[in-house]
Amino acid sequence: MRDHGGTGVPVVLLHGGGGRTRHDWDHLVPLLPEFRVVAYTFRPGPWNWQQALADLADVIRHFDLDRPAVVGHSLGGMLAALWAAEHPECPLAVNLDGHTNPTGPVLRGFVDEQVRLSEDPDLGALIAAFDELDLIATYRATRCPLLVVSSLRPEAGMLLPEEVGVAFARYRKEFGDQLAAAAADTPLLSLHETDTGHDVHFEAAEEVADLIRRATGTRP
Repeated sequence: MRDHGGTGVPVVLLHGGGGRTRHDWDHLVPLLPEFRVVAYTFRPGPWNWQQALADLADVIRHFDLDRPAVVGHSLGGMLAALWAAEHPECPLAVNLDGHTNPTGPVLRGFVDEQVRLSEDPDLGALIAAFDELDLIATYRATRCPLLVVSSLRPEAGMLLPEEVGVAFARYRKEFGDQLAAAAADTPLLSLHETDTGHDVHFEAAEEVADLIRRATGTRP
C-alpha cells in the first residue's frame, strides 16, 4: 500500500489483473496533485469479489480516508463498480475499460480453452468470478456517481482467430447497446469513450486525470 500524499479529495486507485500491481498508477499520480492518492496491490491467490471489497474497505480505514473516490482499471474497474453499488457516500467511482466474460458458444469455448492452456493456477477462479458478476445490473444498481470509460480499439479483437473475432465484435456491439440502455435510465451512470486500447490509463493518462477532475468538480 502507498499513500502518495496530498490534502485534496481522497482517491483510491485499483489496478487490473494479470500480474498488475499498484505501480500501474505511478505515472498517473503526478497528474493528480489536487487529490490525496492511495494505491495498493491486490492480495494474491484466487479472486473473490467479497474479499476484494473487504480489502478495499480495510485500505480506506487504514489510511483514515473520508469518502474517497474509487478509480479502477479492468479488474479494478469492475471492483469500483461493485463498490459504487454499496456505498452511496462515495463521491465518484470510475471503471476504466473493465468488462466481464464474453458470452456465446464460440467465445465461451475460446475462453475455456485459454484457461486450459494457461499456466496461471488462479485464472480459472478469476473467470468463474467474472461469470458471477452481472455488470449491467451492477451499473443499474449504482448508488453514487459512476463513470464507465470504454476503449474504442480493443487489442483482443486483432489477435483472435477469424470466427472468434467476428463473435467478439458482435458481443462488443451487444454489450455496448446494453450499456447505453442502462445509462439512459440510470441518472448516476455516465459513459465516456476514448480512442485507446485496453490500457486507457497508460495511453491517455492526461485524459483520465481530467475526467477524474471534472467528475469530482476539482480544479487543477
